[in-house]
Amino acid sequence: MAVLLMVPIGLGLLGDNRFESTASASSVVQAKDKLKDRQVIADGAKLFAPSCGNAYCHGTGGAGGGAPRLRGKDLEAAYVFKSISNGIPGTSMPSFKSELSEEQIWKLVAFIVSDTKTSAIVPGPADGLPAAPSSTAPVKVAEAIRSAPLAGNSQAGKALFFDSSQPKSCHACHSFNGEGTPIGPDLSAAASRSPRDLFLSIILGREIRDSQYATITVALRNGEKIVGVKKEEDAESLRVYDTTELPAVLRTVQKTDVAKVEYANESVMPKDYASAYTMKQLLDLVTFLRSSQSKPAVTLRDLFQ
Repeated sequence: MAVLLMVPIGLGLLGDNRFESTASASSVVQAKDKLKDRQVIADGAKLFAPSCGNAYCHGTGGAGGGAPRLRGKDLEAAYVFKSISNGIPGTSMPSFKSELSEEQIWKLVAFIVSDTKTSAIVPGPADGLPAAPSSTAPVKVAEAIRSAPLAGNSQAGKALFFDSSQPKSCHACHSFNGEGTPIGPDLSAAASRSPRDLFLSIILGREIRDSQYATITVALRNGEKIVGVKKEEDAESLRVYDTTELPAVLRTVQKTDVAKVEYANESVMPKDYASAYTMKQLLDLVTFLRSSQSKPAVTLRDLFQ
């Protein structure tokens, strides 16, 4: 399953009833009876915890973090379904309807609208996930950010960027100061971007800035599909970096073998870096990407400015 990530300001507009739900009436009726099912809620909690339930998103158990608190706000289930499915215009909350099944989205809805006093439904350390805060010990995220000593290290970020032991290592698709692979954008000039912008581009690599790196899907007549980034094209053939598995493979296909070609304004960048890397590693990467201009180490506070 693709990683679900609700970034800061993600579901900040939940509760604004100007947006009508796009969930069908039949699906709402069918799902209504399951919203109070403890197993469905528990499944939703497990979907929520790895990426949404952190200090820089919606907080452990949805109690609030860099993005607003979600649980305990009497949100309408249909609206929550709509917000997760289609995203929220004008914010960084993206659409997940192409990545999550309707059933998975309803499980998330069940967790978000569930009774916060029902502590048993929230995964804890026994599940390999952080425990939710109790009502008597709320998470004070703002204070934690102000006092957090956590800061990135450029050398550690460089080692992570060029880590050849990891197939999803950044250098497998990007280049930096002449080193790496030119499948995705050259990141040598990344230092001009803000820490927050770079951070979000790593954990939420979705829309592309340059059509040159648009996702191409080539359907062949034999039923095979190639998904990746186009390198070049001539009258007879297409050359495509196949990113179905990483590291990518450069493939040449004859146009006579092609049934259909489609482009999408979306990056092929893996969507699981928020769960694959720790917060410290993400700060290391951002610090490294800004190192070409001798920028200072990036701290947790910098991500909220």
